[in-house]
Amino acid sequence: MIRSVEQKRERHYSFHTILLLKSSIQEGRELYAEAYAHACTAVKLDKLAQYTKAIESYRKVLKNFSELLKDNTSHEDRNEILQKINRYRHRVEQLERYMETTKSNSPSLYINDQSPHKYRRDSIDSDDERTIEDDYADKGKFSFDQGELHEYKGDTEHAFDYFSEAAEFFLKAYRGYASDSTEKILARENFSLALERAEQSKKSSQHLHSPPIRTRSSSSVSSTDPLSLHRIQLGQRSSSSTSFASIENPTDDILTQRLSAEEIEVLKYTSCVNDKTFLPWIDETDLKEQFSYEARYVDPEGSLRLSEKQLEKFGGWKRPIEMMRHPQLIYLISSTSIIQDIVTDCSFVASLCVAAAYERKFKKQLITSCIYPQNKQGQPCYNPNGKYVVKLVYNGIVRKVVVDDLLPVSRDGTLMCTFSTNRGELWPSIIEKAYMKLMGGYDFPGSCLTGWIPEHIFIYDKNFVADNVWDRLLDGTKYGDVLFTIATGEMTEEEANELGLVPTHAYAVIDIKIVGGKRLLQVKNPWSHKRWRGPYSHLDTNIWTQELRDSLGFDPDVAEKKDDGIFWIDFESVCLNFTSIHLNWNPGLFTHRWVLHSVWPEHVGPKRDVYSLGYNPQFSLHVHVHDKKPAAVWLLLSKHIMVTEENTDYITLHVYSNTNGERIYYPGTPFKEGTYVNSPHILVRFNAPPGSSDYTIVVSQHEKERSLYFSLRAYSLAPFKLQKVPIRYSIEQKIRSQWTEQTAGGNASNSSYLNNPQWKITIPNTGLPVGLLLQLEAQKDYAIHLLLVEGGKRVSSVSVRDILVESGPYRHGFCYCELRQIRPGDYTVVASTFEADLTGKFIMTVSSTADLQIEPIPAEGAGLFKKVMHGEWIVGYSAMGCPSFGNYDKNPRYLLEIRELTTVKVRLQSKSSSGSVPSMNVTIYEKHPAEIFGKELATSGPYTNIIQGVATNDVVLSQNQTGYIIVLATHDKDIAAEFTAIIYSDRPVNVKNDR
Repeated sequence: MIRSVEQKRERHYSFHTILLLKSSIQEGRELYAEAYAHACTAVKLDKLAQYTKAIESYRKVLKNFSELLKDNTSHEDRNEILQKINRYRHRVEQLERYMETTKSNSPSLYINDQSPHKYRRDSIDSDDERTIEDDYADKGKFSFDQGELHEYKGDTEHAFDYFSEAAEFFLKAYRGYASDSTEKILARENFSLALERAEQSKKSSQHLHSPPIRTRSSSSVSSTDPLSLHRIQLGQRSSSSTSFASIENPTDDILTQRLSAEEIEVLKYTSCVNDKTFLPWIDETDLKEQFSYEARYVDPEGSLRLSEKQLEKFGGWKRPIEMMRHPQLIYLISSTSIIQDIVTDCSFVASLCVAAAYERKFKKQLITSCIYPQNKQGQPCYNPNGKYVVKLVYNGIVRKVVVDDLLPVSRDGTLMCTFSTNRGELWPSIIEKAYMKLMGGYDFPGSCLTGWIPEHIFIYDKNFVADNVWDRLLDGTKYGDVLFTIATGEMTEEEANELGLVPTHAYAVIDIKIVGGKRLLQVKNPWSHKRWRGPYSHLDTNIWTQELRDSLGFDPDVAEKKDDGIFWIDFESVCLNFTSIHLNWNPGLFTHRWVLHSVWPEHVGPKRDVYSLGYNPQFSLHVHVHDKKPAAVWLLLSKHIMVTEENTDYITLHVYSNTNGERIYYPGTPFKEGTYVNSPHILVRFNAPPGSSDYTIVVSQHEKERSLYFSLRAYSLAPFKLQKVPIRYSIEQKIRSQWTEQTAGGNASNSSYLNNPQWKITIPNTGLPVGLLLQLEAQKDYAIHLLLVEGGKRVSSVSVRDILVESGPYRHGFCYCELRQIRPGDYTVVASTFEADLTGKFIMTVSSTADLQIEPIPAEGAGLFKKVMHGEWIVGYSAMGCPSFGNYDKNPRYLLEIRELTTVKVRLQSKSSSGSVPSMNVTIYEKHPAEIFGKELATSGPYTNIIQGVATNDVVLSQNQTGYIIVLATHDKDIAAEFTAIIYSDRPVNVKNDR
């Protein structure tokens, strides 16, 4: 049935009383009485749906009014008559369009056009072609309506501009119309009315002195920097996307949330999409957009790129006014009237169908709120100047997309874009054009981009539970909180024909019901033809009982005669023959919402984050649930896409619990582990338990190829705080080094551990606590480790009590250790691999809250002369043990001869025949002329069985006549073992066996 019929009748009834009063006091009371009689008849016939006769009566009313305008009626009366003429003319045009639409159609549950989908010139109102005067009159009406809109909003300055412009257009129309014609009289009266309203607006705005914003330029490009930050800084942070198919409803879910400098830069940078700039929508400026021009508006950015199928049949670009007599933006919001032609954006068109069905069912604006210009009632209106602005949610925020009304047509005059079967209705074509401009052209392959909270369910996923999904769909649909489409996967042509489905195609779900225990969905193919042929289709005649027909309002007999692409299907068949469900949830379900915008630069962190998450964008989430029941928390990651062909990044979200909201470095096992997909949106859902809970949210890429710009939205039924995990350490130093054949010492169980790369870190005394973070990155197949001890000197071995902090067990590819507070002083850090002799490069990152001094510690013996002595302890001969056994002097010993003042250090390493390390000691004595040993000069200390061995400290020796004795001993006697003694010196020395 016709939209808003009841509202129109109410307006007519209110006018009847006025006519009665007029007829008693005006000289033209006969005309008033006659007009009143015709109006009563017209309204009655309209109410009875006898539209043809109603149109005749409405025309008689218009004729009476035209005669009244020629009389010398008062100024007030003329204005009121003029308004009534415009109102009744509009009703006549509306009824005529409806009659034309339904002409020759068989009865149906849906209002659909069964004729070929071709727009023609429409001669409903008159046999005459449109004239330039008609165009001037239409532009005048549009400018007048815009003047009323701005006057209603208190913007008298712009109201004056529009009323003045309307007067100019009406004057041009008046001069061109034939003498004594009704149109000429109407143009004259409209001119007078517009002039009067302009004068009123001028008087109201005389106290305003700010320069006008509107210009007479036909270009939509701002004279200021199109990327100027004031558009974002003065704007609001969209706390949630609030519509379907990327359409934003400005009246819902917008919070005033100040943007950070980083977020402003992110939104600014991602305003450039496919080499075009789409700035964030700002009410303060964009509601004052210029829509009226002397010449019809042409998009200065040029025509959209066409698909190959369009190019094959392309005949040119035409405006609606060239194809139809009475174009209008919205005639009847209906999913059944939308038809996808040869454009390949089936998912977007399916979204339009679902959004239209939602608005029609729940009487909530989704489509009618995103298109401009609008009248003072907030309804989009046809612009004879050919310019429209569409608000689309893209790259994290509501953006402004400006288009003209030039539409692609084939050589035979057929529209080659999505269109409405309601003749003259433009909204599907205009919204699609705006979306395609954003996506780069009509050859964009399509997307399930949504403005509500998107969720993608894969039916064949192992976690898919049909009953649970159905319950969610049914509950959400019942209250208008979910919109969804379903999509097919790959199938053979034979399978597709047998099922009546299209492979890899999106379908709109426009209703969902349970009848007799059967779970059913009403579905629309955006093509408006080719329907499901399985259970509950129009061909399944045995199942369509009268009760089922009545419950669903569906007649399969009628449907069989008319393929409009609409069908019923059971949920079980959906699960069998479709591959995915694309849901869009109303953000109004959640009482708490927040959004953050950020970027992950390409150069930050490794290409893959398999081993380290330290460089990933991370966010802390603190949720406080006051109730005794858990509260739902939804997290939505939306990728910003600047070049549609490059949407190949596989991204996901991981959620870690019990983290105190702090940074995560090791991947581990998350509380909620995401799946890597190249979808623009990733949704993670979980329930927060009663009380307070903390989480860390990690953004992850499968393989980083470019900088990732994104928005992270959080929704919950409980209060929460979402923020970036702060950068705790502001100062960072990267040390690039490598394990070589000499320095690849392996873990602490290797005798060569002491050869590993080591650094001295000096912590300054700043008077404030100093934090330290050490990170080590190496080849992914290398198990690596970090260790920090006090001292600032080379470490040859470590014990548990020496360790200040370490990275834990050896980990492949990455490890880290952290101290939130560390005392001033010198420290030693050791970087090692688990296996010895693994050579390769690595990066050690030292991050801190204060400036640190970092310097490499030279390897033991670096720059010194080196003598290596190999020997063994032999039982009964040289394995004599410590001095307490009485034969200490019979242990292996070496004579050290020096020629000048020399610094010496000796290291002793060994393994017994059983593989264990004996407790041992090395000591340097003076050689005494008469005694066995002279004075003890240096020793390794207590006997120790460390695998790295024992070593003396550096000792300075002077030249003497007798030399020095080096004694190598085990603690216990009769320990058979080989040993290696390494003598380091800064001057050449001579070493020989002393036994």
